[in-house]
Amino acid sequence: MAYPHLFAAGRIGALKTKNRFVMPPMVRNYADADGMVTPRYLEHIARIAKGGVGTMIIEASYVSRDGKWFVNQLGIHDNGCIPGLKKLVGAAHAEDAKIGIQLYHGGRQASSATAGTQPVAPSPIPDPVVNEVPRELTKNDIALLVGKFAEAAVRAKKAGMDFVEIHGAHGYLITQFLSPFTNKRTDEYGGSPAKRLRFLKEVYGAVRKAVGAKFTVTLRLSGDECVPGGLRLKDTILIIKEMEKLGVAAVHISAGNYASYAQGILIPPMAKKDGLLVKLTAAVKKAAKVPVIVVAKIRTPEMAEQILAEGKADFVAVGRMLLADPDYPKKVKEGRLAEVNGCVACNQGCIGRLFAQQDVWCTVNPATGREKAFGVKPKFRRRVLVIGGGPAGLSAARTAAQRGHDVVLYERNAELGGQLKLSGILPYREDWLALKDRLAADIKRLGVTVHLNTEFTTDMAAGKRYDIAVVAMGSEAVRPNIPGVGRTNVIISRDLLEGRAPAKGRVVIAGGGCAGAQTAEALAERGHAVTVLEASGDIAVEAPIDDRMLLLGRLEKLNVRLLRNTKLMSIGPKAVTIEHPGGTAPMPADTVVMCLGSFPNDGIVKELERHAHHVKIVGDALKPRRVTEAVMEGALAILESEK
Repeated sequence: MAYPHLFAAGRIGALKTKNRFVMPPMVRNYADADGMVTPRYLEHIARIAKGGVGTMIIEASYVSRDGKWFVNQLGIHDNGCIPGLKKLVGAAHAEDAKIGIQLYHGGRQASSATAGTQPVAPSPIPDPVVNEVPRELTKNDIALLVGKFAEAAVRAKKAGMDFVEIHGAHGYLITQFLSPFTNKRTDEYGGSPAKRLRFLKEVYGAVRKAVGAKFTVTLRLSGDECVPGGLRLKDTILIIKEMEKLGVAAVHISAGNYASYAQGILIPPMAKKDGLLVKLTAAVKKAAKVPVIVVAKIRTPEMAEQILAEGKADFVAVGRMLLADPDYPKKVKEGRLAEVNGCVACNQGCIGRLFAQQDVWCTVNPATGREKAFGVKPKFRRRVLVIGGGPAGLSAARTAAQRGHDVVLYERNAELGGQLKLSGILPYREDWLALKDRLAADIKRLGVTVHLNTEFTTDMAAGKRYDIAVVAMGSEAVRPNIPGVGRTNVIISRDLLEGRAPAKGRVVIAGGGCAGAQTAEALAERGHAVTVLEASGDIAVEAPIDDRMLLLGRLEKLNVRLLRNTKLMSIGPKAVTIEHPGGTAPMPADTVVMCLGSFPNDGIVKELERHAHHVKIVGDALKPRRVTEAVMEGALAILESEK
């Protein structure tokens, strides 16, 4: 076997697992408003179980309604939850996977908007994300919450769960007690490490008493909170040693809280290296007596195998990889690595949507959360025309071919990928190139007929009545109507990135969205003096928060000037005129780069309706947005047109 450690049987407490792959707890917003399992949730979990993962940890599930943060988060707060949880257990056990559930209370990171009441915490210190002052817990409140954890554990056991995991990480309620960063109490629950540990010990003790000595209980901790005055590695190791004495079966090590979220360590984005928490977990492994689970952007079986072989962890959690490709463990075991649809760590469809209180998607896998719809086979084989080879068009072509249709794709350029290629050229964005290559390889493997260097016209469809036509022709860059915009020193960012128009000297970039900010970084790295003008209040606001803060930090180090609430008014050969709240002013500029957005390229639609039964407009051709919307719309266009 190519990965002997990864596919070796493992043990967590009394449980024997078939391999070392773990699905970590990930909130999906697939439950109903009362926290109950829905058919969608069940289908999603069943699909992941089928892919070969050895151990599954169901998402952070609130033990009490006042601990709820997300609008459709799973609950384990009521006996009514048990029947749905039993179904999840059945789905996992049918595939020989062990399954547990994470017991959670948000504390100050719950929200009155979702929980229906003021958040509670050990101390009345607001969370930087929720930004709501919590009510300080009384001793009576604490006792009641300890009981809630125990009651939740009993429900998990009644549902047939193999284990429970106590959530003591990420700045949620238990961490709030453990950490001097959030616990300012002076009673028996605060003031010293031993007193801050008391709440976790009481929760564990109550859970253990409720479920019995033989039932497996694990613990998740942030190895380092990565904030001044927070828990550090040495503190976490001391906590683990104390919890081992009580019988904790395993520790699951992540890092950070929401005050340090922007550092990109809690859910590492594209800009962070793979396996960035391995060093932290390895230190825990040296000190711990119980099995240790490592997590955070471990995307290759080679890295996972090496971690296990070197004794840096006992199990490897691969959350976003299982959203991207639920068959990842099976494909690795069978040597089908070329078919793995890997995560690109964009955080657009998953955590980005979750923080917006939306249901979780996956940018690279439109079937995530839509397993039932994608699992229904089409009744008829269709003839499908796709116009445009960017992410939306490639997604449409791949989905149509996967579903057995005859597909032809036209692309006006010499290469597939569209703006994935442009985005992948930018610093720290190379994973977009990986997605481009994967989509292109998939449609080749699936037998899609591709015409490159071909500008599609409706004459090409004459006499070829298509069942489905997907218009994915992307967008065209906005060129503002301002004095001097036609000068030779004015270029469009797309032309710059594709090498058709070089920048010279001092550069002014008009537009401070993601494209403008990332283009500024690329130019600054090449040695240009760069200024970004943004007419609205802030820079790169459409980016996930961690990606955005990391980007802004890099721009600061590169001395890129970011001028907010500033408009470009006119352009000369060596200077521009800008307008800001203080008035107008000249600014030196040898090159002006336009990053002012784009408009849909959909002019062919009306004519095309004469040649196809269903015509769908997707991606930027519908409305310029992110990759996750483009890929999703391309895939759904096929499913919707099959009806």
